Amino acid sequence: MKKRFLKVLSVMLAFSLALGISVQATESAEVQDDSTTAYTAGTYQGSAGGRGGDITVEVTLSDSAIEAIEIVEHQETPGISDLPLSRIPEEIIQYQSLDVDTISGATLTSNGIINAVADALNNAGADVSALENVPVEAEEMDTDDLSTQIVIAGGGMAGLTAAAVAAHEGADVILVEKQSYLGGSLMLAGGGMVTVNSEVISAMGADDDLQRVMDYIEMINETSERQPDYEFVEELLSETGATIDYLANEFGLEITYTDRGDYIRSYFGEGSDEVRSLSAILEQEGVTVLLDTEATEIVMEDNQAVGLTVANSSGEYTIWADKVMIATGGASWDQDRLLEANPELETVALNEQANKGNTGDGFTMLEAVGAQMGEGPFIKSAYPDFSVVFRFTWRNNPSVADQLVIDADGLRFANESPYNAMMLNKNMLRHESPAYYAIFDTVSTDADLLALLEEYAENDSPYVVVYGETMEELAEKLSMDAQTLQATFDRYQELCAAGEDTDYGKDASHLIAYSDEGGYYAAYLQAASWGTIGGALTDYSFHVLDENNEPIGNLYAIGECATSTLFGDYYLGGFSLGFYSTAGRIAAQTAVAEIEEA
Repeated sequence: MKKRFLKVLSVMLAFSLALGISVQATESAEVQDDSTTAYTAGTYQGSAGGRGGDITVEVTLSDSAIEAIEIVEHQETPGISDLPLSRIPEEIIQYQSLDVDTISGATLTSNGIINAVADALNNAGADVSALENVPVEAEEMDTDDLSTQIVIAGGGMAGLTAAAVAAHEGADVILVEKQSYLGGSLMLAGGGMVTVNSEVISAMGADDDLQRVMDYIEMINETSERQPDYEFVEELLSETGATIDYLANEFGLEITYTDRGDYIRSYFGEGSDEVRSLSAILEQEGVTVLLDTEATEIVMEDNQAVGLTVANSSGEYTIWADKVMIATGGASWDQDRLLEANPELETVALNEQANKGNTGDGFTMLEAVGAQMGEGPFIKSAYPDFSVVFRFTWRNNPSVADQLVIDADGLRFANESPYNAMMLNKNMLRHESPAYYAIFDTVSTDADLLALLEEYAENDSPYVVVYGETMEELAEKLSMDAQTLQATFDRYQELCAAGEDTDYGKDASHLIAYSDEGGYYAAYLQAASWGTIGGALTDYSFHVLDENNEPIGNLYAIGECATSTLFGDYYLGGFSLGFYSTAGRIAAQTAVAEIEEA
């Protein structure tokens, strides 16, 4: 078999790459001889924008070659950025070219590094355009057919857990991932997993009672237009503790937990930590991991799944298998599918925070073999987000619980401080306004946030933030009717003074009147998404069901591509990872048992 360009993630990831990444020309990355290239020897600095902010590099040149590249500073997402931060400098040196490939799933970071190196080279007086045209010969990837017992498409939480458990239970497993790294949206997550009836967690003194969590779910969904399948939810929840115990006891993962007053969230670290741990387990258990390899079709014979057609940069081939698992995530970046299920997106601006790899591949493959699909995919509601120029994430996104939030017409439309901020986000989607704004004054606003508002208000962009000494001035800059905005503001001030929100029921602790000194900022606010809810319908063992509610032979769907019945309108923090990991464990154990029985 030809040498694969693909590697298990744990071999590639270097989670210590927060700062000071340095790559030099070595035997493994030989400098290409190009007698036409000449440089002024020295070390030069350059910068360019990445995903999280500017990336700064130092490039060391001899008189004829790029000798070393050091990442001096960056603010990129840990885990997702690790591969481009290490590989791209290596390849620029190896090929003496700026025409190297970006890393799938980390394009913004990749381009930021390339552009920063180009900036440094430009500062050195080098011919950047010539370097952009130096050809790069990518290593050819394997297209030989393979055979295994279990093939899994998708390397997020569900796929990683399923692969780890299935291999640990004795199965031969191949996992394919279309991106250049494992983890998917798990790389961006906090890592919490809803947990019920765990022996490990209970021994730590936690209250992980099932009924407590079910009561919470039913309370949250009182105003939900769509209701989850409570029987399925209860069945899956009751198995989450067994998943935590399996990961802790069988693989030795260290666990912590938090009790937010409603339910237990267990953690094996943050999401990127969990990717690292699970990836190491895959390597330890002998799982074959094929990166940069996309599953395109479920191979069927006699109404049974018998493998996957996959494709890489060199072509297509088949992975034959006894059991096929689809764990390819949601459909956040399948715009046609998403718009059809969420017509409000014709009007409402959405900040999609799910991994770019979530393009509905599993939906398409499952539909093609007659899987019964549920409603959706619906938006998995996140926290409302400010303009992307602020570069906030869920970790540091300022709360608007104490603010007045208005729509594009200057009207208040919802409680700004519901039980969970994701409920405000859902109301923004329901209200279908083309823009929303949170109002801040200059007296009670946090100093750090105020400084940012002041900085970005210099451009007076209604898609970022505007400043006005009065409501009338704000209205003019936001193209609103001044009388409408003033009336909304005055009404809100009255409610604050009264200490009771008779309009939308906002808790009195968040009714904080605005100061009339120093003017006001209106910060653009948009609905945000952490993924989708939808996909194939399954039984409790995650066999995919056909239109007659019969299992399709040897076919499983786990994770975000099989969540139609597990959520109502409101996403609940930690439930995705708890559900996905548990679905992966159950499907893996079921598949191994069926293989052994055959």
